[in-house]
Amino acid sequence: MRPASWFSCLYGYSLSPHEAVTARHGFTAFFFVLASYFILLPLREDVALTLGPSVLPSLFTASLVVTAVAAPLVTSYVVNPTTGSRATGFGRLCNVMCGCLLALWLLLLATSPDPWAPARLLRLLRPGLPAAPPGGQAPPLTYSGYGTAVRVCFYVYLSLQSLLSTSTLWAVCADTFSPATSTRVYGFLGAGATLGQLVASASALAFGAACKRTGAAGASTWLLLPAAWLLLMAARACRAMSGRAEKAGGVTVAAAGAWGTGTAAAAQPPTYVVASASGNGLHDLDRPTLGGASRPIPSPSAPPFLTPPPPPAPPPAAPAAPAAPAPPHLLEGFRLIAASPYLLSACAFLALNYATSATLYFLRAAIVSRAAWLAGSDSRIAFFAALNTASAGVIFAAQMLLTGRVLTRLGVAATLLVGPAVSLVGMAAIGLAPSAAAIAGVEVVRKVVAYALSRPCREVLFTVVSRREKYTAKVVLDTVVQRLGDTAAAALFEVVGADGPAIRRACYKAL
Repeated sequence: MRPASWFSCLYGYSLSPHEAVTARHGFTAFFFVLASYFILLPLREDVALTLGPSVLPSLFTASLVVTAVAAPLVTSYVVNPTTGSRATGFGRLCNVMCGCLLALWLLLLATSPDPWAPARLLRLLRPGLPAAPPGGQAPPLTYSGYGTAVRVCFYVYLSLQSLLSTSTLWAVCADTFSPATSTRVYGFLGAGATLGQLVASASALAFGAACKRTGAAGASTWLLLPAAWLLLMAARACRAMSGRAEKAGGVTVAAAGAWGTGTAAAAQPPTYVVASASGNGLHDLDRPTLGGASRPIPSPSAPPFLTPPPPPAPPPAAPAAPAAPAPPHLLEGFRLIAASPYLLSACAFLALNYATSATLYFLRAAIVSRAAWLAGSDSRIAFFAALNTASAGVIFAAQMLLTGRVLTRLGVAATLLVGPAVSLVGMAAIGLAPSAAAIAGVEVVRKVVAYALSRPCREVLFTVVSRREKYTAKVVLDTVVQRLGDTAAAALFEVVGADGPAIRRACYKAL
């Protein structure tokens, strides 16, 4: 069966052969990126609870500071298209993150009270040995001050990795697919991310269950090694996606990355390597989609704040002058956001969405930390991995069968409203019954909506902006704005506390 044929069977519409192959490589890239993150996510959540739920607001504040410093550095020196193709920049980012994971693995191993705990996993291969200590539960691990500092660094770094890797990869996709094509393939790309989440979460669940059975507390540190390898595979898949798209579209690396090399280059409108094959004439391969005659026609149902502003009139020709020094990328990102009502509206929407998600995260930490049946580290890792596995299975099915149809039929504006509505109902449910079962159910539903509908739909918003906004303003939106929303939720949680009545107050304030 041809690539376009199986896509038509799943989604109800077809892609051209080169679009289907490019989308397949993007699917693989997202699979590896999310797998690298989710195989370590249960370990990160256990580290947070080991440090104590009261420390979470401070961890979020530290993540904000680190993100504010790292985001412009990544934009300037790692994924800057002026230094090569965007896929090459993403590969450099993956190499840096791989090195960070290996360094953290060595530090975690050096500060672990039981660094060779994985050796006890061999109990599963030798039935004659006892499966666990007599108490049935591994003794709790204690860390020195240096070990605690290393685990704080691990928590902050993994949060940063998830932001930078996914944001950069989505930016590459936004520059590869036209707006018309993106509404049809972004659900498929998101399904690749969810499949990576599903496989990695199931692997972490099996590993956590084995550690619990054998009493190998601390063995999960070794999961950093496959996570580093997965990042290298993500870089390879992204290069394959970009290479296939450039070959099919006839766009050279130099032409695709020419923005930002001067004022004239920055003024050029974006072109898309993979454009719509629907034949409606709205998005041709070599025609601009913003700032030219073929500007995409927004959906009639889209409200004004989601409709891209009309392009300004071109300035009169002037003699060439030396380009002014470019401002720092972080400040440039904020300047671009402030100058665009379209980006300002997206910024406000994302900040409120991030604050709501962070509030649910703090509530989950407070409730799980009070559950007696989740007192052990291995039990918590297995619980978080099981929660991620269950939600990923539902999300994957929804993204494969639902996302593309919803985006094409309801449009961007209506689909974006589903997420806030689900969060509203979920907060009310937790406020009425603050239990582990309630928080688990709400989180599964919220993740299904977020990853199957909200995230792909949100990325469609950035297919109609310039490349400079994609690689500068979008990085600010996906990193600094997210951490600002998280910090606002952390401040709220720090004020209300973490006991039973405080959990209800947090829900009502979030509503």
